[in-house]
Amino acid sequence: MRKILLILCAALLLGSCSDFLEEYSQDLSKVETYTDLDEVLMGEGYLPVGEYSTSYGGLVDGVFCFQSIHYMSDELVNYIRSDAGDYASILDEMFGYHTWQQVVGLSFDRSTTYAEDGDINQAYKSINVCNMVLDAIDEQNAENEDQELEKSRIKGEAAFLRALYYFELVNLYGKPYCEANLSSPSVPIKLSPVVEDKDYVCNTVEEAYAQIVEDLDLADTCLVNAQVKNHPYRADITAVYLLKSRVYLYMQNWEKALGYAQKTLEENSSLLDLNSFAGGEVLSKSSPETIFSMGGHLLSTSIHRDHGVNSWGENVNLPVYVMSDDLINAFNEGENDLRTRYYITRDTVGSDGYDAIPFTEKWTFRKVYGWEVEKKEISDNFLFRTAEAYLNGAEAAAILGENATAQALLKTLRDHRLVSSRAITETGQALVDLIREERQRELCLEGHRWFDLRRYMVRAPYPYTKEIVHYYTEYDSDYNGSPIQTYSYRLEVNDEAYTLALPQEILDFQPTVGTNNRPVRASSPYTPPAEEEIGGGDEEYDEGYEVGYEDGYAAGQTDAENDAYYEGAYYDDYNSPYESGTDADDGYYWGFEDGYYDGYYGY
Repeated sequence: MRKILLILCAALLLGSCSDFLEEYSQDLSKVETYTDLDEVLMGEGYLPVGEYSTSYGGLVDGVFCFQSIHYMSDELVNYIRSDAGDYASILDEMFGYHTWQQVVGLSFDRSTTYAEDGDINQAYKSINVCNMVLDAIDEQNAENEDQELEKSRIKGEAAFLRALYYFELVNLYGKPYCEANLSSPSVPIKLSPVVEDKDYVCNTVEEAYAQIVEDLDLADTCLVNAQVKNHPYRADITAVYLLKSRVYLYMQNWEKALGYAQKTLEENSSLLDLNSFAGGEVLSKSSPETIFSMGGHLLSTSIHRDHGVNSWGENVNLPVYVMSDDLINAFNEGENDLRTRYYITRDTVGSDGYDAIPFTEKWTFRKVYGWEVEKKEISDNFLFRTAEAYLNGAEAAAILGENATAQALLKTLRDHRLVSSRAITETGQALVDLIREERQRELCLEGHRWFDLRRYMVRAPYPYTKEIVHYYTEYDSDYNGSPIQTYSYRLEVNDEAYTLALPQEILDFQPTVGTNNRPVRASSPYTPPAEEEIGGGDEEYDEGYEVGYEDGYAAGQTDAENDAYYEGAYYDDYNSPYESGTDADDGYYWGFEDGYYDGYYGY
């Protein structure tokens, strides 16, 4: 595997980082004090925050990485009626991930190739910074106890971050942790801060987890007495305990998973009570549940940029992805579950403006408001909350047979989420299933679900696997963004596609790295069920639109018959019966436009 890490850790790192970091990465000659390392760690070890521009919805000021995890699970399906809100081209870019393709970087029509190595490049870039800090920190001078504690904090943060990045990578590119998969390949483990001209190999799943645990033990030792700095954007001992709980949960070490969940809650057991929540974005840095966050929330704007009344006074609510039936059905207590108001919500979607789209009802994401286009203060994938500690502890306790502990942890969480929270009496399989369902509800679209589905397949006892169906729709690129044909794709139970192949860029450069075990994914034509259209805009506009559509359709048919696009009948038949400047007249205009197009091309 010669030069693989040269690509992952050197060429990309040194080619994309600032000059300041480049000098550090080469020889550390600029390091004068431990504070220099602290600045490098904060600037290049932690993920930057990305945001979208307000004018066109394009990604600016950040990196688009670690997004695919949201699109592979059973939480999102695309909003089939239109792609008008897809400003960031997420439908095309995430097609290969969302439909579990063998090669995830190809668009649906195979005409566009998207980079597959963004996540792994960013991870190794940050890992290399952590390697550098860990290698150099002990050499830095400290004049007193407070400075020694600062050095320890920096060292602990670097170890925590390296563990977190490797945990993310091994769960993307390695098989889920279990006895049968321990010797299977995952990703290369690089601990040296320098570029090494050597043959690298993929370490096994067991070796990757061993390194993660070793780093977290170091972080634990270093951060246990450290002062918290810039909460929640720097790691502290509470974040270490929670990540340890998660890692041991994945390793099926139930005793340690429960123990570290309890240690997390000893540090912070606070929960946001939705019964008294005043409304707004439920995820925030000021939430009592927030333990740690790194990076921005590009997901929310990617999937739902258009929402509300635009500058022309038109009602526009056009998500790119909506909540899947799998997720909607998980919220099986209806309005008694307040998360159906603050996590996801039943929404009237459509548009009565230009390129009008009939209004229907869909469930949309509500934890963070994507349509408020600004830098988000909370991460879409690296957010640590106390709610997870309750769930980690409950699952581990239930599998250990400590029913009372599991029931109490789950009940406490539900007390803060439901209007009326019943007693938890389930035990055994029923209790484990309830916790799994509660985890699906509580942690939805926070980056957990895909990894959870992977580990459930190999969990002993009480394994769980399911079939998932996703869709992809071809849209009319010339007009209205209306659907042409929809296709369905199935992820089978225990599917090999639960593990990503190493990025195509690496496989192309050195095919000996490994084979792509992902099967070729077939599609089937799919006809979406008819949806009840509802009123969503101005009634006068709607009335004018309907009349205009009928007139425009007839005009389009006439011009099509005469092969005269936008000619005779288009002008002769345009006859608005409404007063100029009114909503009804505006609706007539756009209805006529839409009807003419449909009539002409439907002739």
